[in-house]
Order: sequence, then structure tokens, then C-alpha cells
Amino acid sequence: MSKNIYGSLFMTLSMFGYASTDAVIKYIGLILPLSEIIFLRGIIAVFLLFLLTYIRKELVVTIKRSQIKFLILRVFGDVGCTVFFLTALINMELATATAILQCLPLALTFAAAIFLKEKVGFRRWSAILLGFIGVLIIIKPASENFNYYSLLALLAVGFIVIRDISTKRLDPSIPSTYVSFITAIAVTLTGLFFLPFQDWIVPSKEIIWGLSATAFFLIIGILFNVMCMRIGEVSFIVPFRYSIIIFAIIYGMIFYNEIPDLSMILGTVIIILTGGYTLYRERSINIKNN
Repeated sequence: MSKNIYGSLFMTLSMFGYASTDAVIKYIGLILPLSEIIFLRGIIAVFLLFLLTYIRKELVVTIKRSQIKFLILRVFGDVGCTVFFLTALINMELATATAILQCLPLALTFAAAIFLKEKVGFRRWSAILLGFIGVLIIIKPASENFNYYSLLALLAVGFIVIRDISTKRLDPSIPSTYVSFITAIAVTLTGLFFLPFQDWIVPSKEIIWGLSATAFFLIIGILFNVMCMRIGEVSFIVPFRYSIIIFAIIYGMIFYNEIPDLSMILGTVIIILTGGYTLYRERSINIKNN
């Protein structure tokens, strides 16, 4: 198979991992405080990644000085998106929180235009504007059901932009398992930092098993996310990120009796169409320039 096919498969598996861990964490979040969830899940994830990294003999890696900043940014982005998105997730419908994250391609284009001074034409600016309208339709800021956790989900998107751009800038010589291991350690330490500010609740055996499941699915999400962003063409791979909405809707309907309403469906469709168009235009421009 071509690199693009592998990349799309890895992206889909990554989204399955993230959607699965989100579905379980949403339930555990009704019982345990967020800091405890992040910390306990992190311990399990770090242990499993340590074994994997050790077995692959990738525990000690020489990193060029020029690459350190991208690794730090990658870790910073993952920590930020974890804290803000999980906070929103526990307090929102699963599919709604997930759908908001799908404005990421639009956010990436916006960030490239503002901070990287990349040229963005009228059509892609229009797509960004329409995508933002799609987000507004989903979160319904003027309705009585609006809560500010939707804004935290949007803030998480900003951190994902930092994570993905810095991941793309990492040298291929740095193993994906090593990057995942370092990231997991940082996220776990973040949970430990906030533990004193929230009450500790002794988890039951069922919760421990649930946290173990989230750690397993998280590893799948992290590993395949790193792998997919380092293989193939980003413009071909990124649209497969939308598969997470399908997983989230299925989980929400089965486990939380969450039936998507018309505004959620409409807003999601707008985001997917505008995001897909943005990626299509970017790919067309890159082909023309080459």
C-alpha cells in the first residue's frame, strides 16, 4: 500500500483510540475528579509505553538541539488539549464535544495564515468563516442550553494545532514511541500537579479497569497520531480525522442515550464540508506550485 493509504489507516485507528478513551472517561468523570483521572490513567499509559519503548530499544534517543523546541511544543500542545478537552467532555455530550474538535483543519489554515504568513485566498477564508458558523450552530451560544465548556473545547483545538504542527516538524529519526512516552509522562505530571486542588476519591476495581482501558486506547490514539502525521501527505490524511465523529455518535447513542439533534448534525456537516474543501484547495495549490 502507498504511504497515503497507510497514513489514512493510521489516522482512522488514532481516532478510534481517542474516541474510545473519551467515551470511557466521560463515565469515569462522573465519579472521579479530572486530575485523578489524568494521573491514574497516565501512570498506566507511561508504564505500558515504557515497556514498549524499552523493548524497541528506543528509550535513549539523541535529539538535535534544533529539534528540542519542537518536542517541547508537541508536549505542551498535548497537555493543553488533554486538560481543556477532557474538562469540556465530562460536562458536554460526547458527540458535540467531538464535533467541535473537527474545525481543526480550518484552525490549522487560520494559524498558518496568521502566524506563518502563508498566503490564504478568498475561497479558503470563506471556508474558515463558514466553518466557524458551523461551530456556532453546534454550540448554540444564544440558547438556554449553552454552557461555557464549549469554549474550552474550542480552546483545546488551539492546543491541537500546536501539537500537530510541531509533530510534523520533528525529525523522522526521533522514534514515535519515544515521542509518545515523553508526552505521556508530561500529561501524567500535569494530573499530579492539580491533585492537591481536588478531593482524592479511592477508585473501585471497576474504575481501575476502566482507567486501564482508557490508557490502552490512549496509547493507540497517541501512537497512530504520531505515525500518521509523519507519513504521506497531510492534505490526504487529515480528512480521515472526521471518522472520530462516527465513533463518538455511536458511543454516545449506545452508552449515554445521546441522540444528535438537527443543529448538531447541520453544524457538523458544515464543518466537514468546509474543512474538506480547505484541504482540497491546499492540495491543489501545492500541486500547482510543484
